[in-house]
Amino acid sequence: MEPAERATDMDGASTFGGFIEDAKTGALQVRLEPQVFVDLDRACRDLIDALSNAQHDARALGDLGHWGLGEDDPRLWSAIELVKLFREKAFGGPNNAHDTLGAYIAVATEIQTLFGAIRETFERTDAEFAARLREITG
Repeated sequence: MEPAERATDMDGASTFGGFIEDAKTGALQVRLEPQVFVDLDRACRDLIDALSNAQHDARALGDLGHWGLGEDDPRLWSAIELVKLFREKAFGGPNNAHDTLGAYIAVATEIQTLFGAIRETFERTDAEFAARLREITG
């Protein structure tokens, strides 16, 4: 799997960068139970896995050699064009599924990083929270 690109807003700035930095320094204030962090991490992993699988499928569709729509017959120009359109929509064309899924993966990864940083800050600063988290994960 290729590394996920960083999620950015319209100006190219990181979508969650400020929150991640605030979480790392302890400036972000959030009140959550340890189980919520475990559940959020699992949900992010599951979402990233599902999106990665869908991205792989989109790439495979884009690379598919034969679609069985008559694209091998030069007289069926519409079949040839349709297959070309499907391939480009899956991978390589403008606004294709592969790249769109990659953007979703980047956002899910940043969300996972954000909540991971928050959890680490709680573990460092709150002994009771850290003990409860060890009970859940350990």
